[in-house]
Amino acid sequence: MGYPETLEVLARLHVDPRFRAAWTEDAARALAPLPLMPAEAAALCRVDGPVVERAGRMMDYHRAERVREQLPWVDEAKRPELGPLRQRFLQDVLPEVLNREEAIVWCRFLEADARAPHAPLLQGLPAYVPQLARCERLRIALAWGLLPLPPVGPHVEAFDFPVLSLLAALEAPGWPPAEARPTRVEYLKVPGLPAVMVRELPSP
Repeated sequence: MGYPETLEVLARLHVDPRFRAAWTEDAARALAPLPLMPAEAAALCRVDGPVVERAGRMMDYHRAERVREQLPWVDEAKRPELGPLRQRFLQDVLPEVLNREEAIVWCRFLEADARAPHAPLLQGLPAYVPQLARCERLRIALAWGLLPLPPVGPHVEAFDFPVLSLLAALEAPGWPPAEARPTRVEYLKVPGLPAVMVRELPSP
């Protein structure tokens, strides 16, 4: 390895909480599987632990804020139950380059099914949360052209809950109560802007 590869290890210490925790517990053992020269491994073992920990906490906070910029309802001050999920997300999912991509992978994290390793954490949330995440993921992806739009007319998506009403209600703390109700949402692209207009369609 050389200087660029050593920088990659340092970057991983900042962005990968699992690797950072393993390095903190036993740096030599954490670095052993990597193709490092002995002098490089020794130098990385001597990196100041508190500095790495502070930088890691800053990166974790920055990632959480990047998600919240796109998804204001992902607010642990209003919904503390999201805290364990955020911690697991930071451990399991490496950072994306752009804020919108970070928000999209967070939404997919919330949409995961019962086979996902973090599924037990999702069970403590209201049943409509995966639906909210899908609604928001589509909003971001369609706004930025990451998903194709119909050649004519808006994109329409079906949900099991009144997702737009729930998103509006999430301005207040907590999780609003809601019963399942088949709902269709229309996504209409705003010409020339990375945005879509959304509205609930009347029941057919």
